[in-house]
Amino acid sequence: MDGARPRRAHAKSRNGCQCCKARKVKCDETRPNCKNCIKHGIQCSFVKEAPYTRVMASPSAGTRQMDYSPSASINSLNAPLVDDLVSPAMGLAEMELLHHYSTSTCYTISRLPMLQTVWRIRVPQFGFSSPFVLRGILALSALHMAHLKPERHAQYVAQAEFHHNLALQMVSTIMPSINEENGPAIYLFSTITSIVSCAKPRLPDDFWVIDDRDIEWLSLFRGTRFIIAAAEKTIKTGALEPIFKNGQRRSHARNTRSTANLTYLDDLRQLLRNSVADAKELNCYFDAVNDMGKSFATVEEEGSQNCQTADVFVWLLQISDDYLLLLHQRKPEALVIFSYFCVITHELEWAWWMQGLSIHLIRGIYSYLDEEYRCWLQWPMEQLGWVP
Repeated sequence: MDGARPRRAHAKSRNGCQCCKARKVKCDETRPNCKNCIKHGIQCSFVKEAPYTRVMASPSAGTRQMDYSPSASINSLNAPLVDDLVSPAMGLAEMELLHHYSTSTCYTISRLPMLQTVWRIRVPQFGFSSPFVLRGILALSALHMAHLKPERHAQYVAQAEFHHNLALQMVSTIMPSINEENGPAIYLFSTITSIVSCAKPRLPDDFWVIDDRDIEWLSLFRGTRFIIAAAEKTIKTGALEPIFKNGQRRSHARNTRSTANLTYLDDLRQLLRNSVADAKELNCYFDAVNDMGKSFATVEEEGSQNCQTADVFVWLLQISDDYLLLLHQRKPEALVIFSYFCVITHELEWAWWMQGLSIHLIRGIYSYLDEEYRCWLQWPMEQLGWVP
């Protein structure tokens, strides 16, 4: 339009506080506390002007290339540039989050008293020597507070975003050089990040629209394998040993389960056999279904009350990269198989950070598939009690 007024240039914030930079929002630069930090109850921090080196996080290889290395999976969360290496000071807001973690959140990660002790006592000790672990703990605690106090939801989510972004900045600088010394802390942060990814607010009708956001937790859990391989000795025999000992016992029991009477998986195999012509692709699907059968057998034998996180997420570590590639390519058969896995993840509804995730995922799968493949979803939909 000829009469339109020229667009006013946007005034950029050059000297904003660290909190606003981490959250990537415009800061009004009011000192000592900017309006954004006052609004969200965050400790505001301005760094003294001094020369610094900008550190870029390692570029992600991307899900399309199926790179599940820790660098690729953690950097896929789009951590911003590290503007400086000075971490903002902690105040009362952080003390509140740490107290809540120690008295409440730590008990929601596992139902086993032994592992709850690990998360309550040993995990925070890593945070004293590895600040990115401490920031991860604060982020997880903030999301738990957002879950418990909906009237302050936005404030706590903003705090979680702030602390997790800072942690990502810190860990991205050491991720390329994992060793026996820093391996346990990096593994711990990767696990916390996986839980944070499951817990953060989900957008309706946003299933795999932008960078597979809805299943980034899958890639993150998958990426822990590479961290363990790089520092297996200190991770499995140090302070985190109880977690792995329990996982080994559960895995051994899982592998001895009989899957002979799982007729619903027999029906799924027949559907796959009738639909997939390529022999290699069909075998890939069969391998994924067969291993999932062990998870279903574990749930049926143990019962929902005794189902642990290790019983659920082990399938993500067992399945092949070939299947995950087909899943990321949105192959209908791969999506249907994943919908069956949603029935297993539903067993973790006791954990606040998993509540609603199974329904969210199967709703997205249903909306993506056409009518022919939607019929394949009938059994998992009935198990979840979800109707389109």
